[in-house]
Amino acid sequence: MKIKKRKDTGKWGYQHYFRGKSYRSFAWNTRDEAQKAAEDFLGKLRREVNHLSGSSTSFTDAVNEFLKDSVRIGKSENRLKGLYSNFKRFLIPFFEDKRIKDITHIDIDAFIDSQLKRDITKKTIHHYVTDLNALLNWALKQEIIDVNPMMKVVRKRIRPERIIKKGFTLQQIKLCEACLDGEELYFFRFLLFTGARLTEALSACWEDVDYEKREIILRGTKTEGSLRTIEICNSLYDALKGLETYRMDSPYIFHHSDGRRILRRDKLFMKIEKETGIKITAKDLRDVFASTITMGSENNLPDIKTVSELLGHTNIVTTQKYLFSLKQNKMKAMSVLDDVFGTKISPETCPENEKDLEKSLSPCNHWWRCRESDPGHYGYEPYALTI
Repeated sequence: MKIKKRKDTGKWGYQHYFRGKSYRSFAWNTRDEAQKAAEDFLGKLRREVNHLSGSSTSFTDAVNEFLKDSVRIGKSENRLKGLYSNFKRFLIPFFEDKRIKDITHIDIDAFIDSQLKRDITKKTIHHYVTDLNALLNWALKQEIIDVNPMMKVVRKRIRPERIIKKGFTLQQIKLCEACLDGEELYFFRFLLFTGARLTEALSACWEDVDYEKREIILRGTKTEGSLRTIEICNSLYDALKGLETYRMDSPYIFHHSDGRRILRRDKLFMKIEKETGIKITAKDLRDVFASTITMGSENNLPDIKTVSELLGHTNIVTTQKYLFSLKQNKMKAMSVLDDVFGTKISPETCPENEKDLEKSLSPCNHWWRCRESDPGHYGYEPYALTI
């Protein structure tokens, strides 16, 4: 675009050629005013072009552009793999015959209905819908669509169910270790004493281990705080020294016989379940690491912020989800009730006799209470509405 001044009128303006058509306007007294007007014009022209192109953009083409833009803005490799997999296997086969502009909340509800018929968890479906919403938000930002149809979708029915996980005792951990030996045992202890995610442990390299400073670097990619330094405790030090005997010409701590990085360790946990009956995963060992440190000992009681940093979390709320197995602390907290209310209250010390108590709880004084004459009524409507 050219910004110039007309000699005959002395006015500043712009001239722009696009798709064989010339756009020009000269109506400003200064160059800065003409420059700003030119930028506004280009923005308007770009919106019109995007609107016209968006009307014919297929769902598949929109996904491809969305993934390219995700790479450009620097989304993690794991996140990109997840997006690619979910779109290719589930979302594109369902929406491939539609233009992205034609997708409505009814279509999204139909997709959810089709996924609910499959033998998968609500959490999995929630991930699919979250990725679809990310695509639609991107299309809205790019002005390919005018409104996000996800706004009209009720996602309560696919809300992940909250599961209270059962923690593992020290005896169970020892039992799991008893059926392992060699490199498998050291890998189990590496997870237990670092709290590393499975991919972080399998990606660990010897160059990240510093015996002098007693530190090891865990190079995670899931969150911004995943890249972190873990102090090496005595138990982890012994495990690393044991792994030195299996060290080969490979940069990875855990590797195949040819030096390649190990990608999965399913057989190890299947072996534990077969021999002990205990179903445990790498994620469970991360939970044990978090809950054990938070529980503390007589000599040391770390704060939750320290635990969050050790786990590589950017949000303490995420850390709190791991602390499900602090049974001892919960029992101590609940014992306060016994300390306060453990002694029975005698009739002499009761501030009100039974009749006064019954009178104070009558519907006339507390209209929100349930009527004793109507045992089937469990609402909290006003008393006048229950007569």
